[in-house]
Amino acid sequence: MNAHMSSLKADLHLHSTASDGTLTPADVVRLAAKEGYTLIALTDHDSMDGVAEAMAEARACGVMLIPGVELSCGAQREIHILGYGMDPQDEALAAFCRARREQRIARTRRMVDLLAEHGAPVAFERVAELARGVMGRPHVARALVEAGHVTSVSEAFDRYIGTGKCAYVPKEDVRVADAVRLIHGAGGAAVLAHPMELKMGETALASLIVEWKSQGLDGIEVWHPSAQNNHAAFLHRLAREEGLLVTGGSDFHGQDLHGGRIGDGLERWREVQSDAQRLMERIPRGS
Repeated sequence: MNAHMSSLKADLHLHSTASDGTLTPADVVRLAAKEGYTLIALTDHDSMDGVAEAMAEARACGVMLIPGVELSCGAQREIHILGYGMDPQDEALAAFCRARREQRIARTRRMVDLLAEHGAPVAFERVAELARGVMGRPHVARALVEAGHVTSVSEAFDRYIGTGKCAYVPKEDVRVADAVRLIHGAGGAAVLAHPMELKMGETALASLIVEWKSQGLDGIEVWHPSAQNNHAAFLHRLAREEGLLVTGGSDFHGQDLHGGRIGDGLERWREVQSDAQRLMERIPRGS
């Protein structure tokens, strides 16, 4: 790790076709390497299936890759917990991810039924084809675009499948404490993903994070496209006060989704070297 630290360029929140990204795990790594990234993490939703492929490509490209995951918690309010440095073979974590995948399939079937009821039919089989990996709402959105019901992914969420919309189906609830326990059990560190997407006031968010810290939460994803200047400053201060790890990630899903690029939102992550060092010390399994 230390040999590479002097020229560190990191993005610790990347998705592939193992969940709802558009690039294969190997292609994500290749693109990151081409863009000059030296430390990355593959953090697919409720899946570590892409880690082995990404690891092999990272070795070939001379990039350090942390095995990661993004676990979905909450029901009405979606809370995402990033896990870093877990053993991809851990049976409890693998079983959790399998169960979540089954729930996602059932949830997607229900959404497809509701869309038909509301005059916007799409084929479940097509959604499954678009998914390839872990099925999620972005795949339903892309099927809606293909079928001509909407003109963009964002319109699909706004009109049909966003929280509270006519074809929205809530996820089964998972407590943050349980996700943290699973990540720790597999040897990893648990970090709250994109806190500002919880759409809460700073006081309420700070008290929740302190509560989750008491349940084992290790860190906060301070640097993310959703955290504007004042938000990032607040999150950074909170992490320092609470002794929590600081991470940063673009939440990259592929250039054709949300127009994102690897590294988006990370321009102001000045202490990337020391923050990454602290994370790596916490997860001896990190590549």
